[in-house]
Amino acid sequence: MKKICLLLLCTVFLALGACSSKDTVTTSGNESKADETKKAVTEGTENNAVKKKEEAVGTPEQEETANNEDAYGPAENFLTEAEKKEGFKYRDDFGGTRDYGFGYNDEVGIDGTDNPLKPVKFGPVNMTIENVTVADIIPNSDVASFFDDRDRVRAVIMTVKIENTSEQDVSFFPDSSVMTTDTGEQVDADSWMSNETGGDMLGKVKKEGQIWYVLKNEKADIKKVKFVIDPPYLTDSMDDLGQQKRLEFDILDPKAAKKKDN
Repeated sequence: MKKICLLLLCTVFLALGACSSKDTVTTSGNESKADETKKAVTEGTENNAVKKKEEAVGTPEQEETANNEDAYGPAENFLTEAEKKEGFKYRDDFGGTRDYGFGYNDEVGIDGTDNPLKPVKFGPVNMTIENVTVADIIPNSDVASFFDDRDRVRAVIMTVKIENTSEQDVSFFPDSSVMTTDTGEQVDADSWMSNETGGDMLGKVKKEGQIWYVLKNEKADIKKVKFVIDPPYLTDSMDDLGQQKRLEFDILDPKAAKKKDN
């Protein structure tokens, strides 16, 4: 499978499976309130979905609606017909979601090929960007407060793996980075939605997670984003390890991304 064209529901909700782990992963034994909202549907719901699918009868349209309910919850009670036609799917633990686009950057190896990813190097610290996804979200009541109770948001989600290859204690805060867009926005990483990818790395430590940037304009037709990431530094001396990185990504819509990956 190509590196970039991951579905949002894989990418985003890996974070949702651990929203204070800010990643696709777990970086802390303590879960935040945001983490709890991002957990997958329960086994009981999945078992019930199987039962419903076995009982499904009716027109193809009715069966499709039933399947959506089985997989994501009562979609007909949350999403409007217009939103469904826009491509939104419902997740019981999150709300309506759809993929808006995917980011590509040859420097980090996200180029539509199966070639290995290229880590961004800050001295002994390597940061591998696994994917960049742009998602549209219609928050449900469980997560609305994380988005300032907005009816709809557009967010850029960067999934990363970070490794300190040295024995030295290092402090690194990519979850405090800044993103700019070709539509003129400058956005700080969202601390509520991001996982704990930042902080102290006491010797040879690995972290992974997601960094979220919520756009102010949910209708912004973004084609390029740039991430501005300050270097890590030695915890004791505060000496920087490397230089600030500015990484620009082209954003392709799902159809164009699929074509590029093929």
